Amino acid sequence: MNNMDWSILRDFIAVAETGGLSQAARKLRISQPTLSRRIAALEEQLKAQLFQRTPRGLLLTDAGEHVLAGARRVEEEALAIERQAEAAQQTLTGTVRISVTEGVGALWLPKHLAAFHIKYPGVCVEILVDNRAANLVRREADIAVRLFRPDQPDLIARHVGEMVMGLYASKDYLARHGVPTEVAHLRSHFLVGFDEGMVQRNKDVQRLERCFTPEKIVHRSSSFVGQASATLAGIGIGIHDCVLADAEPKLQRIMPETFDHRMEIWLVTHADMRRSARIRAVYDFLAEILAADHGRLMGKVSAKKAAAA
Repeated sequence: MNNMDWSILRDFIAVAETGGLSQAARKLRISQPTLSRRIAALEEQLKAQLFQRTPRGLLLTDAGEHVLAGARRVEEEALAIERQAEAAQQTLTGTVRISVTEGVGALWLPKHLAAFHIKYPGVCVEILVDNRAANLVRREADIAVRLFRPDQPDLIARHVGEMVMGLYASKDYLARHGVPTEVAHLRSHFLVGFDEGMVQRNKDVQRLERCFTPEKIVHRSSSFVGQASATLAGIGIGIHDCVLADAEPKLQRIMPETFDHRMEIWLVTHADMRRSARIRAVYDFLAEILAADHGRLMGKVSAKKAAAA
């Protein structure tokens, strides 16, 4: 096992966790052929077959399970060293990765970042748009804006407000189908829904969909921005972040007293990373703009006012 390095073990862990070369390559941001060569080189170096190729993907062999346990211990130590070195950096230069949901990351956050870059021109902000929770311990991101309170002991989290989601439809759609004013009215309306995976994971989404006739769920998407586009096009009624939907004058909120889904907003980072000057600068800036936009996040600003702001 001469010349073993952390990057090879990192690649191995990614393949073991995703169960496939293509998924792991996307996660690692390298090509699939490159990753395949690295795994083959690791197996050759260890003189052991680490994966069994099956129609369902790559499954760990007994030898692979043994190597994975050791690789994770090495990973913990390597990441701890990286975090400690990062925390010692007090210059306001370099990259800070922020993990956010699609709607917030693609539409809301970029509008605020110009002011940050004027103040901190040496900091590059990398926005990781993902509707799953990035693993901050593994440094998939430096900071996360989450809609739930984290429970990992190594993370520090600050409650910075709430976000509200409501039912919306385009004004053209409502002109054609009428404005529902009671839950029972939704049975005759079309729904722009979440993808099946989200429906299965989220009981609130399941309750919402039960208000509609199954045959009238005519559009689904795993993309929050895609859902908003479908609602805006007049396909049906959708559930959207108020901070984004209220800014679109062609959308109208429906039954806000009945459909007012609130989620806590938590600003999260690793305890070690909070000591880094550039990460602290981004963290504090996010806390500022989230507090300043409290009204919009809570759906308290009308579409006309939000569009003019």
